Amino acid sequence: MEIAVYPLGTGDSSISREVSEIFKVLDKCDLPYQITTVGTIIEGTVDELFTIARELHDVVFSEGVKRVVTIIRLDERR
Repeated sequence: MEIAVYPLGTGDSSISREVSEIFKVLDKCDLPYQITTVGTIIEGTVDELFTIARELHDVVFSEGVKRVVTIIRLDERR
């Protein structure tokens, strides 16, 4: 899955605080991931990926952000 999480309306030009919280969640998830220039690629089962996507989306709200846009692209082979 490729995921990009965009906090909007932070009141600051920097989003480093929100991004650091995203990385904390990624480090705890025990799934392989790779950071790219446009998002993060995470490998896992569909259930694991949707769970971590929800966590990444929610953690930004926990930082006081009022609006978050999350874009997900999923590639699954059966």
